[in-house]
Amino acid sequence: MSIHDEVLWACGYALFLLAVARGMVAMGRKARAEDDSWPRTDVARFHHGLSTFLVLLAGLLVGACAVRHPEGLELGLLGAVSLVVAWVARRTWVERWAEASSRGEG
Repeated sequence: MSIHDEVLWACGYALFLLAVARGMVAMGRKARAEDDSWPRTDVARFHHGLSTFLVLLAGLLVGACAVRHPEGLELGLLGAVSLVVAWVARRTWVERWAEASSRGEG
């Protein structure tokens, strides 16, 4: 039993998107920590918004690939990557909500 190349590429690209998303969150956190002035807060919001989009894109990619290849081994690999997507999504959104509530944005 072998794994289709499309599944391997999708998993690799989804993990790459997640790494970029986490980097954006780290950059947004750094911008917020340096200065709380107007341009810095908007840069932090932009980075969080972009990271949210990248996490959603990674989830969509893994989901679409799971629909195209619902075989055992491939589905297992895609399931493992989808767990990583869910973990990164939770961390990204919880950090954003905690940051917003600490500023009183709601």
